Amino acid sequence: MARGNVSTVVSFEVIRTLRTKVFWVGSLLGPLLMIVIMVVASLSSASASTTSSTVDQSFHFEWVDHSGIVDLAIAEAAGGTKIDDPAQGVADVKAGTTDAFFEFPANPVKDPVQVAAQDRGIMDSQTVAGVAAQILRASAKVQVGNPTLIPLVSDNINTTLTTYKDGQETPGIWGAIPPLAFIVLFFIIVIMQGSRMLAATLEEKENRVTEMILTTIKPTSLLIGKVIALGVIGLIQALVMAALAVIAAVVLVKMGAVASIDLSKLVLQPVPLIFGALILIGGFLLFTSSLVAIGAAMPTVRDAQGMYATVMLLLVIPIYVVMFTLTQPSNPVIVVCTFFPWTSPMVAMALNALGVLPWWQSLIVVIILFATTTVVFVIAGRLFQYGSVEYSRKLNIRTALGAKAK
Repeated sequence: MARGNVSTVVSFEVIRTLRTKVFWVGSLLGPLLMIVIMVVASLSSASASTTSSTVDQSFHFEWVDHSGIVDLAIAEAAGGTKIDDPAQGVADVKAGTTDAFFEFPANPVKDPVQVAAQDRGIMDSQTVAGVAAQILRASAKVQVGNPTLIPLVSDNINTTLTTYKDGQETPGIWGAIPPLAFIVLFFIIVIMQGSRMLAATLEEKENRVTEMILTTIKPTSLLIGKVIALGVIGLIQALVMAALAVIAAVVLVKMGAVASIDLSKLVLQPVPLIFGALILIGGFLLFTSSLVAIGAAMPTVRDAQGMYATVMLLLVIPIYVVMFTLTQPSNPVIVVCTFFPWTSPMVAMALNALGVLPWWQSLIVVIILFATTTVVFVIAGRLFQYGSVEYSRKLNIRTALGAKAK
């Protein structure tokens, strides 16, 4: 009977939400806004890259030049050593005797510069590839009388980066992109579903129908149904936004507004993807249970707004922390945010995607998230049981939690 009641709650909540215009407007408007921001950021990045032509990096690299363009003095000033055998350069990178190897093609206007580098993290590895482009651009500027080199000065220089760790090739950015998508998905769903999560237990209370509902269904069953419904709605919203994003990406690529991405280069690593999905689910359930608990304890939405803002702040703060995970993953602040349940999802997903969070730490994060969610949900059930008919004042949480369960 309870199982049937839960399914009734789920179907009612999902159908009711899908029938509202607000849900569809929010699902479509959010991705459109993100696409606009991405286009502007892409244009700004391209503009900034054309203004940078100085080489200021301190690491050792070897290089081979098939084009005859690279200026020896510029390359040596950047820390380079010229060699004759490309295979030796790659072998030295694998062996760890040099930080990077650049192979400049015979026609760098058409063909990319081949870069092999030690895997020093996504950001540092991409910087190494940028140095190869800067050396080529600076060398082309020296030969100002050669018109065939104008594209190297005025346009972006293509590079192909291959990273190695312990002698083995690593997927680099192409392995990080799929699990990084979990961060975007988590943030969008929680932000767009936040108010709905809060209202999940407040709507019936404000409409004074909670007593009638609880005559036919247990409080715990009602909460389980609402949480499952929110998960289903979030999944539908994610699928709608993903479909819209794919369509928009195809259109923008055809228009030339953004560069195309060769999806065949993406590397699907099972362990980061599995843990990324588990952290996403655990984080979503934790935030849902937290907001449901707040709604159960407060008589009106207005009274719950203060606590709602606090929970949302715990979601936003890690956005700034994530930027430090790219360069300082061992920072004590990062470590705390990784294992503190309400800041953990975004930080842990970022570290997991970048490959700097060992699998056993990812497992600890997942256990913490699901264990905390269970505790919060039990508390939410108790608060809802005793606070569902409190229409005019806040629930006394100590009394509710100390009371004997019915």
